[in-house]
Amino acid sequence: MAMAVAQQQRDNSIERHLDSSGKYVRYTAEQIEALEKVYVECPKPSSLRRQQLIRECPVLANIEPKQIKVWFQNRR
Repeated sequence: MAMAVAQQQRDNSIERHLDSSGKYVRYTAEQIEALEKVYVECPKPSSLRRQQLIRECPVLANIEPKQIKVWFQNRR
């Protein structure tokens, strides 16, 4: 049971990011799907690759590059 709770907490932390006001915002299913696709290809994208993701993927446009970096760190 404790393992399931710990997994749920980890999942919840992965799906949230801080917006510009400092409040947590949940990632949308589309954002998670886009990030997961990139993660399969490259679990440690460079800063340039993260910026490229934001430019190329409209669903990631409203996420700060630093938050994308943190998402990948949490995912690993």
